Amino acid sequence: MAEPRPAAEFLRDILRHAGTSKQRSAYHDALDEILGQRLRPHCQVVGCRGGRLVLEVDSAPLFAELSGFRREEIRQRINQLVPNQPIAQLTIRLGGTGHV
Repeated sequence: MAEPRPAAEFLRDILRHAGTSKQRSAYHDALDEILGQRLRPHCQVVGCRGGRLVLEVDSAPLFAELSGFRREEIRQRINQLVPNQPIAQLTIRLGGTGHV
């Protein structure tokens, strides 16, 4: 049986997650504008840390389009729309990879 965790640890985890959610919501809003209604449902923000934003897409053709042709355009547009949280690197991955 696992040892009980102090309440302070739970609060720290909650506050860290809340900050991350707030940060991610700015990127979600930017992606809504950049990708539009057709592509946006297939793209999810899965991580943001140290100037690196990780997006996950659910189809191989969309992955090829975004990672091969539009990565830099998307990164620049995100930096225009979210100037207080600029990203230096945009990583796009195909859903189902890197979860193990």
